[in-house]
Amino acid sequence: MRILITYAYAGVGHKKAALAIEKALAGHSGVEVKNIDVLDYANDFFKASYPAVYLFLINKMPTLWGLFYYLLDARVVDFFMAPLRKFIHRLNCKKFIEFVKAENPDVVVSTHFMPSEIISGLKESGEFRGKLVNVVTDFIAHSFWMARSSDYFIGAIQRTKNDLLRRGVPEEKIRIMGIPCDPVFSISKGRENLIKQLGIEPGYFNVLIMSGGFGTGPMKEIVTEINDLDPETRDTMQLIAICGKNELLFHELRKMVQGLKVRLKAFGYMNNVDEFMEVSDIIVTKPGGLTISEALSKTLPMIIVQPILGQETRNCKILTGYGTAVKAKNT
Repeated sequence: MRILITYAYAGVGHKKAALAIEKALAGHSGVEVKNIDVLDYANDFFKASYPAVYLFLINKMPTLWGLFYYLLDARVVDFFMAPLRKFIHRLNCKKFIEFVKAENPDVVVSTHFMPSEIISGLKESGEFRGKLVNVVTDFIAHSFWMARSSDYFIGAIQRTKNDLLRRGVPEEKIRIMGIPCDPVFSISKGRENLIKQLGIEPGYFNVLIMSGGFGTGPMKEIVTEINDLDPETRDTMQLIAICGKNELLFHELRKMVQGLKVRLKAFGYMNNVDEFMEVSDIIVTKPGGLTISEALSKTLPMIIVQPILGQETRNCKILTGYGTAVKAKNT
């Protein structure tokens, strides 16, 4: 069986989910797996602008992003916008369509709505006859995820299933299997040994501060607020900040260390987040789908700060509703 896993790099979570599925499938006899970013098969302008526009909106104009998110999720609006969106995707991702036709995999597994929608269109036109598995990487889907010709929709929890049913997805197409994360998050490597390996000082209450792979959000402000706490609380704490691919933030936090009263260890983009979660007592984070899944796998309590309007506020509402996280009103 030949399986094509695909995602769009418009947020690290979609890629991490795809890699987790690839890793889970590795070693199965008779299975050939390929994992690709659909944007690598798009024209140069679309490849550069797609993530850039998203990051600009969530960083500089989050309210506008939230407005777009909810407006485009309205059934009436989506009825008119979906054909235009599908046309734009096909126009800009012609090489991806050619690749899928040439490879002709038995199954396509997609962890982002764009390749799901493109493959769904190919199935509708008879250009692709394989199976399409649509993996929703948030607790609640969006109209963008409604690739109607998908053979299966993989959801996180029962609430995800209820939402998909409400959107008209047949029950037999829905499977509740969680948001995929690397199997390593379910393995304990030993807290004491990891503390030594990671250069973390032992004996403190470790607060892990993360803000997604792109390092967005008020991480500096959070560090400053904790630094200003009363000494009795502050001196028991050690902050571990993972800045992702935000190199400017990483260097700014490193510069701040000398002037802080609280202990701070700053790191850039790390491939061993599971180890940092294991040595931590709590995580302060934005509720991206993959970060949530990883923290839940590590049974790490969550404090959510400044969720992005849209998918993250929906995730936040569900997490706090179940009592698995608390939401901070401000930094």
